[in-house]
Amino acid sequence: MEDGYIWLPSDATLKWAVKPVSEENKTLQYHVTAFRGHLQEYVDPSAVAKNDNKNAFSSFLSLFSKSKVARSKLSCADPTNIVNSCGDKFLKGKAKPVSVKNEDDILHLTNEELPTFGGVLTPADSERFLQFFTVPYLRIPLILDFFANGDPGRLVALKTKSLQLIVDAALFEPGMWKPADFIEQVTEIPIVNEAKLQNMLSTPLGTLFNEIAKSPDVLVCCIIKMLERAVDMDVGRYVATSSSGPLILYTSRLAVRVEGFLKYALKKCTTAGQPRPRGLEFMETWKVEKAMKDLRKTLDERVIPMLEYWIDPIRCKSVDASNLVHAHLIYLFKNYTYEEFDYRSISVLLTSQVYLSINHRFSNKAYDDLADSSDPSRPPPSIQIAQSEIFDIIQGKRYHILQYIKNNPEDADAAMEAVVRVATGTGTRKYMFLVSDSVHKMCIFLSSTQLFFFLLNTQTKHRS
Repeated sequence: MEDGYIWLPSDATLKWAVKPVSEENKTLQYHVTAFRGHLQEYVDPSAVAKNDNKNAFSSFLSLFSKSKVARSKLSCADPTNIVNSCGDKFLKGKAKPVSVKNEDDILHLTNEELPTFGGVLTPADSERFLQFFTVPYLRIPLILDFFANGDPGRLVALKTKSLQLIVDAALFEPGMWKPADFIEQVTEIPIVNEAKLQNMLSTPLGTLFNEIAKSPDVLVCCIIKMLERAVDMDVGRYVATSSSGPLILYTSRLAVRVEGFLKYALKKCTTAGQPRPRGLEFMETWKVEKAMKDLRKTLDERVIPMLEYWIDPIRCKSVDASNLVHAHLIYLFKNYTYEEFDYRSISVLLTSQVYLSINHRFSNKAYDDLADSSDPSRPPPSIQIAQSEIFDIIQGKRYHILQYIKNNPEDADAAMEAVVRVATGTGTRKYMFLVSDSVHKMCIFLSSTQLFFFLLNTQTKHRS
């Protein structure tokens, strides 16, 4: 790599070519470059053509001929991966990996092999939690019920980075895909052949959409209960060493992501003149609509006011904590459309964007910092949200915000005043009690047009 050069995402684009090994050896092999012409030597040797008669396209297809076993190990929701990555025995030193395929394998694990995720789960709860991952088709409702009901200590465990990554994988990894011509039926119970069992339990749109189609009320009921129980633990401000802060922020992110899936499914099933997607043919739209409204009501009435209370400059003196909360305030409006915009949504989006632009130091690394910390018992570092996702939300809402401001000048004026108060730390989005005479003059000086140009140019500055 070149010293002093700031790499951009476009520099990581892979440029593929097929060239012979040498002038004497005409066997074709891949030649891949990136990062200003640097040769990428990590290309799998299996991609090299073994037959001189094969063309470049047939060599490219060989990239996808790897066995199912090699690809299945990439899942964070695979019980074997969870045990071997998070078990206390495996974290302490080099231990022989174990295979976990069914409940019997979990029952034979010792207490040292059972992952407690930094001591936040008891061995009994850990054993029960792991068993859910041996049934991928049912794991979503089982996992959500595990945290939503029963011992509150289980829900508190979700403050940890490792459990957050695992639960996210269990919910949002699509699982095995069912093609349109799949006609196999269950002819024996139990199905001994594991490959056949996985095919029988595959879904055309992923396991989460399958839950939305089959039982959206159960899915959202658990999410709302988790969110409400987390909010009930609020101590009035974000404290990194406390369980409540990271837990509230994670359950809020989880609710927003599930809301996005609900809204997408509802849109695809209610668009006039378009057939329903395969897998959502029998989805009850009224159930999904009610579930989505209940989820949004909880976010609007309980979570957003609480987060705004956290960043009141009278109580919050930590810039890092304010950055974290402002990032989550932006995230809570991720699924908003232009028709749903109002004064509160645009003022929150604008004030939080400006505050982050001024106070948060965005990383220019190519990867997101969600897993930088090696301690599985600690929450994710920084703003706990992928920085690329924050940029995507801001960029995706920019046009609609400008359109709303153009059509609603009174709301625009009030939103711009809120931007000044929050950016200068002299008040909150809602009121202006702490503004001094000098700040009043500053408000007059900073016209709406100037703030417009500031907002339009902010993203470009940080992306470079």
